[in-house]
Amino acid sequence: MFIWCLSWLSIFALSDFIASDISLYWSFGSACAIAGCGALARRYRHDRVALFLEACTVPAIAAALSAATIIMLASVSGRFVDVQLIRIDAMLGFDWRVIFDFYLAHPWIVPISETAYSSFQPQFLLLPVALCLWRPEMLWPYITAYIFALLATAAIFPFAAAEGPYVYYGIPQGIVPNIGEEWPWQWHFGEWITQLQKGETQDISKVWGGLVQFPSFHSAAAVLFIWASKSIRFLRWPGLLINVAIILSTFISGAHYLSDVLAGCAIGLLSIWAATSVPILRWPTRSSFPNLSPQSA
Repeated sequence: MFIWCLSWLSIFALSDFIASDISLYWSFGSACAIAGCGALARRYRHDRVALFLEACTVPAIAAALSAATIIMLASVSGRFVDVQLIRIDAMLGFDWRVIFDFYLAHPWIVPISETAYSSFQPQFLLLPVALCLWRPEMLWPYITAYIFALLATAAIFPFAAAEGPYVYYGIPQGIVPNIGEEWPWQWHFGEWITQLQKGETQDISKVWGGLVQFPSFHSAAAVLFIWASKSIRFLRWPGLLINVAIILSTFISGAHYLSDVLAGCAIGLLSIWAATSVPILRWPTRSSFPNLSPQSA
């Protein structure tokens, strides 16, 4: 990840891209500084301190690098593939509009879907800390899988950019209560990508909300969250229920086709396999860190 960080910073410095929101610089710089303290703690065998600092910062650094990489790749992405994604859905017997009509007919489900979808952020922040406390030997396999999923998503994205079902089907903003009320990003995938392709914007802070339609990273992350939380006894079933809800919520709250969701789940499973089975990616076992001992969970 250090090489990834240096490469991205070099490209960013040499490109026309900027970030007008100064807080992005401060947040990224602070996370890198704290991660550096973690590396120093590991150097002096303070393994528990090192793991805690890594848990708090490394996933965030990787996510920021991935988001910035995706924004840059959007400028060279191909044509929108909504037609192809809808065709795949049809082959699987799925019609996104049926789910949308269900939400319209049962508006009480919208807040549940929105809550489930937004649970991604607290899990992203807190699950690594929980692993550090109760299953320290699982932290770096989880982080490795998470980074692998980010890289796979970024690599696929420019070949499968899409506008999303709300725009493709001409569904106006506001027709579904509570969807996109505060920030209607679900309606702007295509607009932002087109602006980047035409060079109409170089400010990454204006499109930081997300551009990826296929594959669904929320679905990939939900699979990783289920896998990681399964190792902590009291999080096992809550983690399963919450993250199944995340996957189901991606259709409307995340504006995803079924093909997006299935591809995201596949990336999650592939990332777990890579982190646990590919020798070059496997993290040392607990015996390599004698100062670590998981607490009861």
